[in-house]
Parts: sequence; C-alpha cells; structure tokens
Amino acid sequence: MLEPDHRPSYRFPAPANDQWDYLLSTIWNQMMHLVITLDGYLDAPRVCRAMMLVMEAEPLLACRFVESPTPYWEWMPDLHRDSVFSLIQCGDTDAALREVLITRLDPSKGPQARLTLLRGAADSLVISVNHAASDACGVKHICGLLVMAYRALGHDTGFSLPRAFHRDRSFTPLLSTLCPQARTAALEAFGEQSAVWGIPCQAGVQGSPVYRCRVIRPSTFLEAKAYSRSHGVTMNDLLLAAFFAAICQEIPHRSEQHYPVLTSADLRRSVPGGEAPAVANLSVAFEVWFPADKAPFGEDLVREVHHIMDGKKRLLAGIGSAIRLEEAFSAGFHSMRAHLLELERCSLYEHYPKNPFFSNTGIIPPECVDFRDVRTMHAFILPPVEYSPGFGIAASTFQNTLTLASGFCEGPLPYPMVERILSSMEEFISTLPGK
Repeated sequence: MLEPDHRPSYRFPAPANDQWDYLLSTIWNQMMHLVITLDGYLDAPRVCRAMMLVMEAEPLLACRFVESPTPYWEWMPDLHRDSVFSLIQCGDTDAALREVLITRLDPSKGPQARLTLLRGAADSLVISVNHAASDACGVKHICGLLVMAYRALGHDTGFSLPRAFHRDRSFTPLLSTLCPQARTAALEAFGEQSAVWGIPCQAGVQGSPVYRCRVIRPSTFLEAKAYSRSHGVTMNDLLLAAFFAAICQEIPHRSEQHYPVLTSADLRRSVPGGEAPAVANLSVAFEVWFPADKAPFGEDLVREVHHIMDGKKRLLAGIGSAIRLEEAFSAGFHSMRAHLLELERCSLYEHYPKNPFFSNTGIIPPECVDFRDVRTMHAFILPPVEYSPGFGIAASTFQNTLTLASGFCEGPLPYPMVERILSSMEEFISTLPGK
C-alpha cells in the first residue's frame, strides 16, 4: 500500500483519445500485454516493489476512469500491492499464461496496470496495461521503468523513480500547430472510413477470447530486413503486404477491386518540442486501400503497399485520424457511447463487417527487458482482443525475432483460419524473391 504522504490527491483530464479506448473497453477486452520469458528466477519481493515504484512514478496508472459529461482520471487512495502484483506458482506455465492474458482490468475501478510473475521451470513476466490509459509505446516505457527500478533496488533499497510531470495527453499540442492547408490535406488523406469486408465469422455469437502467436526465426527476419533495405521499402510495408495477402486468401472479394486494411501510426514524433508523454494514447488508426489483384504477387504487392503508405504518411493521414476523433467527440462522451453501442449491435446481429486491422508495435529494446540477474529469452507484445467480426494481428520484434500475435474470439471465428493467416504471413515473408 502506498504511504499516505505519497498519495497525490488530484485528477487528470481524460482526452478524446482516452475516452474512445475506454468506451471500446466496455464492449471488448482492451488489455495490452508485454510477455517476457526468462532463463531463471527473479527476486519476487524486489520485482513487486519495483512495480509499486512504477505506479508511483506514473500516477495515471494508479487512477480509475470516471464517466461524466467531461470524463477524467481520478487517483485511487487505497491502492494495495495485491491489485498491482501477483505471483503464480504453476506447473503448466502455458495454461497459467492463457488465464492471465484474458483477465481484464476494469478501467472504471482501476488500477490501469498489473504485473504477473509466473513461476514454473523458470520465470515469465506479464505486464498488462489497459488500452484506455496507454498504447504500446507506454507499455514498453512501463517495462523500462520496471527494469530500472528492479536493478537499482538490488543495491539501494531506498531507491525511487522520478515522478513523471504532467503533460498534455491529448492531440491538442499537435493539432494546434497545423495550418489550414495541412489540416485539409490530413483529412483528405484520412478519407471517409467505410467497412466493406471482414473475416468470415458466425453472427450473433461472441465466443471465448484467445490468443495465437507465430514466432518468426531471426534468420528469416534478417533476410526480410535485408530485402526491405535493398528494395527501398520499410519492414512495415513488407508486413502490411504479408497481412493483406494472407487475408485475401480468407475473405471473399473481387480481384479487380481495392480493399481496406486498418493500420496504426504513433503520432509522438510529430508532437512539437518532443514533449509527448510516454503513457498516453497517441497511436491512431486509419484505412489503407490495397489492390486485390496484386495480392498473389509478393514483390508487386510490396511495391504497391510502399507507394500507398508513402502517400498516406506524406499527407499526414494519421493526423487526419486524430482530427476526426476530436470532431466525433465534440458531440459529447455520452453521444459517442450511444454511437458505439449501435455499431456493436449492427456487428453482432446484422453481420456489419469490420475491416481487418494490422499494427506494428515495433522493436522492444534489449535494455528495456534487461533484469541483469537473469537473461531474457524472448519478449513480445500482445494486442487487445478483437471481438467478432473484428480481426487483427500485431507485430513486435525482440533481438531480431519477430512475433505475430492475434487476440480473437474463438467460436464465431475458427481457430484454423487464424492459424492459416499466420502461416500465410510467415510464408509470404520467407519466400519473397530476391532476398
């Protein structure tokens, strides 16, 4: 439990980007996880203390979301260790991990983050963060703070992390600098969003949330990385192309048409002065339309994806997404709730499609997961569960090992289909000519 004199009594405003992810958490599982597998055992009391220091350093994580016409985050005065950390002794680490991954943190009750230590033949750590409070960048930042505190506590039991000073977590610092021409171009690049296709699934059934992952060996990743450099494309272009080619094998479509994929961009690098906070929702999603007739042809599709994505980035489609979200919430929090509930009803009972989603959460830096006492064998990020008819895959990379992960609802969406998509992506990456 935090000491009384260390309990700040304040509120944080919840900007539109937080409000949107909070509302999504009311209809599906919005948890993000960073999973770390180790080759030995950590000092459990020390890692617990380190997590408590993280909660003190990033006070938003120790808040609850309060619904109101102007929603806000409220500090929780009675935060106990048991709500932040748990140690699970397990004979079957995989089974225990599956349970941890589908456990939700209610953002209206808090806290927004939790650390689970799974103790089996060796330790595994799971850092779970509610997307209502932060995106993947924040999850990696939290892990970095945890590692820093754990290592320091090994020789200084009185160590504490510096408390993050409050920064504007909204899109305002970014959008306020836009000239009218840039704003118009961003909105045009973002476009008018429309759900036109989606993974085939059974309507009216929610199913059970599960995760499936595919680990791509370093040799394949390094070959793909060399291909991207030699062909003047990005790894994100290559992964997006692999995703589009894979879902084209599963979703009915017409080969002569273009189809949309949702993808994400982190706007932190666009915030003036480098003042963007780490724990925030500054990643946005926008649609990108790709030609189905190029899906069977790897190199042609990669070139086309690069060309289209280059235009989206140049014309600031991600910023256009932020503008649209701010405009949508101008009608108020409760109006957006009603809108989302109607979308949920249409999706569940009328089979309204939801465009597939791909997110590249990027590299997990080695120093971010270096506990020093024991070696980190693998680390990867798991995205929120997409409830049917939604479907998505997130990519993360650690020490040249690429992990593709999908959170979905088994039942309405068949497990073999997800495995086929993951396999198709791996095959696409592995068999590009000229690598």
